[in-house]
Amino acid sequence: MRPRPGTASLAVAAIALAACGSDTGSSAPDTAGPATAPPTTISETAPTEPSIATEPATTPAPPPASTSTTTEPPLPVPEALQRYKFPVSDEWVVETVIADVDSGTGGLAIDADGVMYVGDFGQPDKPGNQVRRIEPDGTVETFSTDENMGSLTMTTFGPDGTLYQSSYGTDRVYSIDAEGTPTLLTDEIRGPTGLAPRDDGTLLIASYAVGTIYELTPDGSVEEWSKSPRYRGLNSLAQGPDGTIYAADHRDGQVFAVTPDGEPELLIEFPKPTSHVAYLDGSLFVTSRGAYLVFRFDLATGDVEIIAGTGEPGVEDGRGVEASFGRPNAITVGPDGALYMNHGTGDANFPVTIRRISHHP
Repeated sequence: MRPRPGTASLAVAAIALAACGSDTGSSAPDTAGPATAPPTTISETAPTEPSIATEPATTPAPPPASTSTTTEPPLPVPEALQRYKFPVSDEWVVETVIADVDSGTGGLAIDADGVMYVGDFGQPDKPGNQVRRIEPDGTVETFSTDENMGSLTMTTFGPDGTLYQSSYGTDRVYSIDAEGTPTLLTDEIRGPTGLAPRDDGTLLIASYAVGTIYELTPDGSVEEWSKSPRYRGLNSLAQGPDGTIYAADHRDGQVFAVTPDGEPELLIEFPKPTSHVAYLDGSLFVTSRGAYLVFRFDLATGDVEIIAGTGEPGVEDGRGVEASFGRPNAITVGPDGALYMNHGTGDANFPVTIRRISHHP
């Protein structure tokens, strides 16, 4: 029988990281039928015809001892999910890492040591101009800030360990050094959201405002890389190991694969609006802000399943649809190979809670 985990403290998550080792419809971004039990199998043994013995009868061998296995029944599908066509998986466990971080739900990045960085999208009385750093022991501090930052969206690391931050509210994109000092990379892109740093030193930047993915070169020049009327609210970019770029559209709930020449191919449409997308082991993991769910899309088969969430806001840890959370936003892969997601409370973008989503078949 599979375990039913409870809430995990940050210390527990840190231990897990150490044990496993190192290794993004509204006008602006915020940053399945019911499962059925397996049929009962009825085993019958056909009677044998009596035989006429020509020799003294022998004592028959006793029948083999019967064996049986007990399979844990699937989790009941919450009523809110029964309107979706996607199947539900119970192979993923959701645990709370840390709650009540004084931030709005912007980006989320995790370094090789398990230190987390959260971009602040802001609150009604705060501009959202800080990147919070959360140590494995639970210490939260302001890592980087600038008066020209505002409504911070995607936070991500490049191949060389550089931290990148998009500032949706001020049309700026920054790199941030190890001391927390931000350096302006460009202020030429309206409403920058998703970021995808590439091995060649270029940085892809999604514009929510104009439906375009731009390429920023190391010398600071900005060029259109992918532009399409199908992009109505780009909010997140992810990159596969072969260099394929995956783009999540916040307004329409669509996820695209973008070819090397910048042509978008529609992969799937989720309940809108979506938030962020992450790549892990041949699948895309997509947060649906509008549905309070996390989805997995298998790139090889095209299969889709709900891996976490009840379809309604909540604060519960647990397996699959036992778990609940506020509107999910950023999602990323940690050095332990698990997924990490941030969300606010209920329908609000704040305060931030970070959850760990790990695979336990």
